[in-house]
Amino acid sequence: MASPFIQGLDGDLYVQENTRENWAHLDCVSLSDVPFPLGDYTNVYCPDNARKGQVKVIGQIQGDAGSGTTTITRPLQTTVNWLFENRCAFNALITWACDGSREIPENFEVAAVLFDVRPTQPTLSTPVVTSRGEDERINTALEVSYTAVYLVYKTIVNTIAMTNTAAANGVAFLPKQCDTKCATGRGACEYGYMGLDGTLYDSEVKKTWNGTSWYQSTVDPFEEGGDAGPIVIFPTIDGHRAIVARISASGWMPAEIAYTEDWGETWTNVDVGTVVGQTINAMIQYGGYVYIACSGGYIYVSKDMGDSWSILSSGVTTEDLNGIVMYSSSVGYAVGDNNAFLYTLNGEDWYERTGPAVGVDLLSVTVNDDGVVFVGAADGNLYRSEDGGANWLDQDGATGEWLSLGAGSIDWIGFDSDARYFGWLIYNDADGLGHIYRSINGGATWRRPAGQTGAWNSGLNAGFVCDTNSFYFVGEVHGGTTLVGQVEPS
Repeated sequence: MASPFIQGLDGDLYVQENTRENWAHLDCVSLSDVPFPLGDYTNVYCPDNARKGQVKVIGQIQGDAGSGTTTITRPLQTTVNWLFENRCAFNALITWACDGSREIPENFEVAAVLFDVRPTQPTLSTPVVTSRGEDERINTALEVSYTAVYLVYKTIVNTIAMTNTAAANGVAFLPKQCDTKCATGRGACEYGYMGLDGTLYDSEVKKTWNGTSWYQSTVDPFEEGGDAGPIVIFPTIDGHRAIVARISASGWMPAEIAYTEDWGETWTNVDVGTVVGQTINAMIQYGGYVYIACSGGYIYVSKDMGDSWSILSSGVTTEDLNGIVMYSSSVGYAVGDNNAFLYTLNGEDWYERTGPAVGVDLLSVTVNDDGVVFVGAADGNLYRSEDGGANWLDQDGATGEWLSLGAGSIDWIGFDSDARYFGWLIYNDADGLGHIYRSINGGATWRRPAGQTGAWNSGLNAGFVCDTNSFYFVGEVHGGTTLVGQVEPS
């Protein structure tokens, strides 16, 4: 597919050799053939170059499928030397609008992230030095290749008006879809479901076809009634199946899920396990499987979109499990109360390791594309492990927390489903105020979106990553109605 490029542009180039590191500013470079929205204008800032102002994208190029190339031109002693000396692939961030602050790589209107960047030339032919002892050398063009590129934008946070008066506990959307003879097109976070508390006859499940207007499903989804929580959605040949978990306990029934294939007009109820009073605390989808983490240390899996369930783990721990994630079909992690941390290496058998914070409840877990595990805890800290939970590292590589947000809790964390590199987390402080944080570097650093100027006076409960630049979140009652919001490009 053709991709746009910028002609005659100088931009700031940042590099990241591994996802433990934040973006490091390499140089202000001349660039070509880097994808950018065709026809857009953007401000250009380079501290050591007179070319400032606005540059327009004027054309496009055709690259090889699955890969692209760009040319970086700079004096030989700086950028080109670094590129030749660094033999391992790295990620690159190229920003064209940084408001005069290259020390803050997140400060941009629009930028591009390039994955697996490598020089394509083994050597340079006859590089020329103008004079020994001087910094000035010839401008040397160096071509690099990359395997993928993602555009990242400055975002804004919008709250969506709701009429519901109950807390929301889960939200999920169908993936993007092009308009074809077989299907109707849809964008990110347009067609979806929301799970809410079942109090005051407020419907446990809502549905939407545009992400902003939500409608009540016609029937209570659960045999027991109660509160609806996490949701997963499977696209099917002629529609979809949405699975909703009941998060409240029953005095006479085991855990329960319900699924619908007609937008909540009818529901099918399925018991999960046989333990009476058990609660479902987390539910995720990986490939064609659904995984559930429950109270009492139980993990269940469904391999048929929720029709039947099998126990994967019970008795490894008796602590309530609060989060679960699969890195692959064989590798996964679950976290729970009192520092409970479980892992599997074959997708079936689960084992226990010591978690990152003794005596602390672990509330959320996710994993990036490199397999790095992130755990959010009830002490307001984010923990990180690069070896499946054997060691937990702080920013300096010693044992400790990766990020401390203060008293409160990190209740939800996740990366985008495509690159598993652009992350979002929900932090509720000690006063119950909800905050959102974003990462554009695989979890190395986390910052609040520029559009979020404050916090809400109620907590946030769950989120859904729509794409690289969009995030949807739900929470407690705010101003008398359900708190629902959307983060999107500004």
